[in-house]
Amino acid sequence: MHVGAAPQHFSKVFTRLPVDYVLMNRTGPSAAFKRWAWALTVALCFATALGGWRAAATIAGPPDPSTLAVNGASYSVTRAEQVKGLSDTDLAGMSHGIQSLVTDDQALINLHVVVAAGDSPASYDASVLRVFAVGSPKGYPPVGGIIAPGRLRPHSRVEGFLSFVVPRDGARIVLRAPGNSDDVPLLEVDVAPAGAGGHMHPSSHSP
Repeated sequence: MHVGAAPQHFSKVFTRLPVDYVLMNRTGPSAAFKRWAWALTVALCFATALGGWRAAATIAGPPDPSTLAVNGASYSVTRAEQVKGLSDTDLAGMSHGIQSLVTDDQALINLHVVVAAGDSPASYDASVLRVFAVGSPKGYPPVGGIIAPGRLRPHSRVEGFLSFVVPRDGARIVLRAPGNSDDVPLLEVDVAPAGAGGHMHPSSHSP
């Protein structure tokens, strides 16, 4: 045997060892990778489903508290106000035709309303809307306004004003529509002064 030559069994071990080592390391990481990939897939599916659910929940959402739906059309109140110290402009403008209806124990309520259609055409008639004092079954129809009945194309809208006359008794007023159990909170009217009743509401333009 020559000096420096490796014994035959050492040579076999040296030759075989790297092969076994490579195979072992190929098998180990592959199994771990499969488990990791499976866990990642499950996590991604869960995240996608959760994200879809959140998106659906966001799109559906709770009903808009300022909107009523009637026969495919929505009526949204963007502003509500009690007109105080009625002027000739108030009585002859958007509330034309009600000069003889508002006495000093009554309040004139003006609403700015947007009527809109959804994915389908919709007919609308704002005269079906009513205002109620909370807790009272009596509804008050519009007495004036500039929203004429009509039909809307899909995703179209029209806007205008409606006027209502209600007692000045400090009640909280809401808007309702037939076939809809919801209501839209509007405002709280003031209280008429002592002795009011039957007298015409004074015009702020009167001398």
